[in-house]
Amino acid sequence: MKKWIIFALTLTLAMVLAACGGDNEEDKTAQQEEQQEEGNTEDGGKQPEPVKITDEEKVDKGKAVVSVNGEEIKGDRYNPAYLQLKTMNTQFNQDVDNDQLKQQTIDMLVNQQLINQDASDKGIEVSEDEVQKEFDTIKKEGAERLNTALEQFQLNEDQFKSMLRDNLITSQYLESEFDIKVTDKEVEDYYKQIKEQSEEIGKLEDLKDRIKQTLKEEKTNEQLQKRVDALKKDAKVETFI
Repeated sequence: MKKWIIFALTLTLAMVLAACGGDNEEDKTAQQEEQQEEGNTEDGGKQPEPVKITDEEKVDKGKAVVSVNGEEIKGDRYNPAYLQLKTMNTQFNQDVDNDQLKQQTIDMLVNQQLINQDASDKGIEVSEDEVQKEFDTIKKEGAERLNTALEQFQLNEDQFKSMLRDNLITSQYLESEFDIKVTDKEVEDYYKQIKEQSEEIGKLEDLKDRIKQTLKEEKTNEQLQKRVDALKKDAKVETFI
């Protein structure tokens, strides 16, 4: 897997952690990853107009937004996360008002913090050297795309590295905590379902690995959401905005 995809996965993970719901969430996140890997282009190859947030939507960088088990999350993390979700909703033509976006952003930040805390309790840590190594590789493989993405989401390198660290922690957490299996029968059943919708999808043997990965991601997201919900029940969460 190319290191650049890590950034796409970071954005994809935001959709999962925001817990927006909806029957087509997997399709949306897959589309988002594909758009990020292709460089966020619209039809015709043109870059989309960057989404902006108003002063009314922003929170002061040092202002506490939410506290999770005594650990505060401030505006410097809230603002880029808010813009990230606003951009995603715009790309998917989702009509979401500012209050809904604010709640989605808070949910995403709380869920990520709960994962980080539980991961730390289980001995899962990501060092600054590991983050820097991943960042350097991403930059080496696509400096122009990285700069475009940073500009689009109004991120500086430190903010991006913070997101990257969260992503790396979550990846290790998923690998350590969940043993996801997909059976051949599940793959065949899924293939039959999509074949009913289109006869031109190709042969099962050509699509088997891709279907298996899709089903694994769906199961992983389900298990992650269940774990986060369980962590949230025992957590002390205070919102300040």
